[in-house]
This record gives sequence, structure tokens and C-alpha cells, in this order.
Amino acid sequence: MLYQNDTEPGRDGRIPEVLDLFTVIFNRAAAVEREPVDVGHGVLLYSSEVHLIDLAGRFPEENISELAKRLGVTKGAVSQTAIRLEKKGYLERIIAENDRRNVSIRLTTRGEEAFEWHQRYHKAVNGMVAEELAKLDEKEIDNLKKVLTAVGYMLESCPEVRKNLSENP
Repeated sequence: MLYQNDTEPGRDGRIPEVLDLFTVIFNRAAAVEREPVDVGHGVLLYSSEVHLIDLAGRFPEENISELAKRLGVTKGAVSQTAIRLEKKGYLERIIAENDRRNVSIRLTTRGEEAFEWHQRYHKAVNGMVAEELAKLDEKEIDNLKKVLTAVGYMLESCPEVRKNLSENP
């Protein structure tokens, strides 16, 4: 268990520091995701709403089912978010005449403005990260990609690890 063993040979405590840094980053990201945002209309939008607006803007031809796959959530979750956004005036739901289960969404003018705000936001924050990444050489970038891929797999496995530990305390 490297996280608790800061005397790992040749590592002089750096691994626990990095793991602690990941914890801080994950906590900050979670805090950002929890905070609703006003994109300029005096209406608070939650991250699930902003993410759906973003996908609807980038993939306007996709229906609720396809957007749910992209978001990694259920169709029901996307449908509920779409209903809230429709009430707030950011999108309209379009129900196919030949199949009422096939629902698409289209951004309203207000939704388009929110989409543009989100694009500008990501351009600004991603630009800060890109500036730092530009300072790395090719090997450092490759190593970072490996670590981030491993972190992604780790996060995917968390529910199973939790379940196993709960079943075998």
C-alpha cells in the first residue's frame, strides 16, 4: 500500500505527496461541479444542466439516448435534466411523431448563449492547463498520459473495490 508507506525505497515520500495532491484536485473538482453557475441570465444552472447544454450544442443531431451514453448516465437522468432546462428556457424537447420514445432536444436562443458561455469557460481554463503542458517534453507528456489513464481506470474500479471491502471487512 504505497499511499501509507512514505518510506518506499527510492521514493523519499513523493508518492504520498502526489496521492495527496490528487485528493486535493478531486475535492476541488467536486466542489466546482456542485456549485451552480449563472451564465448571464440570472438563472442558476447545475453542472448536469450545463453538461447537457454543452452536448446538445456539440451534437445537435443526437437524441436523449445517445446523449445519455455520451454522459455516462441513464436516459431517465437526461430526460429529467432536459425537462428542467426546458422549464428554464434553455432548450426544447422534440418528440418524434412516429415513436414517442424517441426524444431529441434543441437549444433555444438562451441555450445557445449558455453553450457559448461554456465554450468560453473551457477555453479559458483549458488554456491555463495547456500552458503548463506546453512546458513538458514528449516523454513527460507520455508519462503524464500513462498516469492519468491509470487514474481513470482506478476511478472506474472504485465502486467494485468499495463493494469488495464492504463484503470482506
